[in-house]
Amino acid sequence: MRHSKSIKAAAAIIAISLACLSIASLLVQSAANKHVMKEIPTLHNLIEQHLRRNLIRHPNRKQATSEQEETSTNNDDAASFDPNSYAYLIIHYHKTGHHLSRSLRDFLVAGTPDGPVSNNRENTFQHRMHEENTGCPQAMTLSPGIIHVQAAPNFFCDTNILVEYLLRNDNMFQEKKGVKIIHLVRNPFSLAVSNWIYHAQYPTPELWVKSIDPCTEELWFDRQSLGDLVRPTLLLGDDPVMQYDDFESLHRVCTELYRTRDEAKEWSFYTHLRHLDPQSALSLATTHMMIQGKSGGDILRMASNIVKLKQLQQLEDQIRLSQHVPSPEPHERMIQVMTLSMQEFTEHPKAATLRFLDFALGDASPPEVKVGIAREYKKSYDEKVKKGDEHITNDKEIMNGQQENIVEKKEELEGYLREHELFGRVLGNIERLVQDALRDSGSAT
Repeated sequence: MRHSKSIKAAAAIIAISLACLSIASLLVQSAANKHVMKEIPTLHNLIEQHLRRNLIRHPNRKQATSEQEETSTNNDDAASFDPNSYAYLIIHYHKTGHHLSRSLRDFLVAGTPDGPVSNNRENTFQHRMHEENTGCPQAMTLSPGIIHVQAAPNFFCDTNILVEYLLRNDNMFQEKKGVKIIHLVRNPFSLAVSNWIYHAQYPTPELWVKSIDPCTEELWFDRQSLGDLVRPTLLLGDDPVMQYDDFESLHRVCTELYRTRDEAKEWSFYTHLRHLDPQSALSLATTHMMIQGKSGGDILRMASNIVKLKQLQQLEDQIRLSQHVPSPEPHERMIQVMTLSMQEFTEHPKAATLRFLDFALGDASPPEVKVGIAREYKKSYDEKVKKGDEHITNDKEIMNGQQENIVEKKEELEGYLREHELFGRVLGNIERLVQDALRDSGSAT
């Protein structure tokens, strides 16, 4: 009897010891997991989930490629890309392609019979606005299989947060593999001149130029200025685009031109654009497009977003490296960015349209369909230029208050900006940013 009790006691001691060892093991494992999570921030979890679902299932790229080639041989008509598994975001700015962005949206709808589709909204979220605490756009959710057109987004948030906003999915019935971003940009010198000429027309196409003050600083939440918000992207680093004093210098240019003459004390911004001499009017319009965050600022906003979108792609690469996942093919990336210029679509409308459709739809759209869309766009663009569309200022006659045809002065005025001590340096740095982004996207311009 005593022997039996001794055996039971020993068994109980062993069981307790094993339980303690198990708990200790769990604690050690938990600590290890916490250490790993510190190395890979929790904000990256969403990307990691995408990687596990879409890439880790094929760790041997050569084997996966062979299987895909065999499948393609057996079924040549099967498309490998599903456009409904990606969200589409077409970004433009003032004078960088408002009408073009709508055309690109329509091309995507026409390119495939089963998606993606447009959300039929002027903007997916409020332009030039953001959340006070994060700096990300307000209410930005990009559904898969949906084409979202957006003017002038404020991407002022941390890259780790922005990538989650871009990848989160509000559609539980449709897998979201990533987002395809089409970023419409323009040479900043050309943008600045076109912006002034467009708003100096009579009558003006946009009434807001009659009511705003171009020099009074516009703040978000009574404290956030555009200069503060673009500082991490444009004012820091080894080769900054701007110096912080540049904002004060730009503001000084504005105040030295706006309502300083006796006869101009009651002039509106629009009247200044029409009645100042061309160089002064251009300078005033350009400062507005650089320092005013809510009604303008798109030259700096465009530059900042170029930097931010590149940081997003670098972040994905870093997380893939930390997960020991092979570098993907371009069409396998979760954050895919194509930067396109206005110049491409004006000089080579057919070729630019084909390049866009190949990036956006891949083999989901037959080649003959894409060629047909590109051919029709070239035809319609040529007709708009011929008829004199109000949004296309090339070869138009636009008279200022001195009855000068200011369209004829485009080249001269771009030269003025390039030679200007302040505009030439800052816009020149932005020009290099634009050129680098276009080159990374395979642009020939």
